[in-house]
Amino acid sequence: MQTTGRRFSALNLISQVRGTSSPKPKYFSLIDLGSDTIKVAVVEVGAGRVAVLGHSLATTQGRNVAGGRAEAAALAATVNGALKEAEDASAAIAGQKVVPDHALFILPGRTLAGKLFTVKQRRPDPAQAIGQREVEALWERATRLAQQGLPALPEVNADWIPQTISPAGLWLNNRLVNDLIGLQGQTISLAVYGVICQPAIVRGLEQLAERLELTIYRMVPACQALTAVIPAREALVFDIGWGGTDCYLIRHDALVAAGHAFMGGDFFTRALAKVFKHNVADAEALKLAYSSSGVLSDKDKTLVERGLRAAYRRWAGLVIETINHFEIGDMLPGQIYFAGGSVLLPGLQIFLLERLKAAGFTFDRAPDLTNLGDSPLPGYSHAPTAFRGMLFAPVLSLAKVV
Repeated sequence: MQTTGRRFSALNLISQVRGTSSPKPKYFSLIDLGSDTIKVAVVEVGAGRVAVLGHSLATTQGRNVAGGRAEAAALAATVNGALKEAEDASAAIAGQKVVPDHALFILPGRTLAGKLFTVKQRRPDPAQAIGQREVEALWERATRLAQQGLPALPEVNADWIPQTISPAGLWLNNRLVNDLIGLQGQTISLAVYGVICQPAIVRGLEQLAERLELTIYRMVPACQALTAVIPAREALVFDIGWGGTDCYLIRHDALVAAGHAFMGGDFFTRALAKVFKHNVADAEALKLAYSSSGVLSDKDKTLVERGLRAAYRRWAGLVIETINHFEIGDMLPGQIYFAGGSVLLPGLQIFLLERLKAAGFTFDRAPDLTNLGDSPLPGYSHAPTAFRGMLFAPVLSLAKVV
């Protein structure tokens, strides 16, 4: 259990954390092994700021970090090449080439399960001011509840590894508060969001780090990382990757629900391949052309739009099914963020919004759709923007949980 002054730690790791007894490093390699694309960045982390010194993309070529030895070795070579490219680029900003010893890895949403846990207790003396020990005891109760409850989730096997617990709200007499210490009241409550991970990805990343001669500083669940760079206190977040779509619900500046829909960019590519009888490579090229301005004629755009209509419906249906498992409350947040490589598919975001409304969801304000990374991330310098920014927003978010 970790606390920071009068506040809870933003991220309490209950799996092994390496290097925590030493001073915090200044430079980090950030690594995101997606189903299709490897994204790496070299960053300098200072007080309240992150300087992106270099970044690089590579393709996995269908390789899985949790695959066999030969597959893992080939993937490690590809990651090493991407890291060297990012390190070489760092000289232009840092004045010298930066080669970090420590790495932060994203644990992808497809390998995770999570749940919100809440503890509530009645105080014997409501007139007495709440002290640090009382708050710490509440946190310890919530942590134990999460540690016991995560392995019992229906989708979890006995060998899954608990990863993180993060605070998701404090209440005094059923009213949300930022802090409890020094206040008086009858009841106090704490909600935490816990995440547990498939063991194969953890072992695979450990072996990858060993091959690359990197020290793992932390492995961070994708949902916990991306939440750290969302600038709204209440938000829906959709990270549309190649193999699936991560869906997050943020309430009062904290993650309270996350889920993974197993449809993403590859699903849309294969839908086009089927409709137009293309091979996958040609369908991918057509999808990219459709997502780019001024490449296709209006007639061709209309044909592709029609070809994707059924795929949009299936994808939106699965995303809504994922959200239906969230504890939503009365209304969804009107602030909606998108990240990932498929966010630029024309009309996809509006289509999802219309389907959410048709499914009976209401919003606490007029919906505002934002592409995360389209403009510089708050607190970051030299970060990529536009389409590349949307691709890199998830991996760059790792620097906020150091």
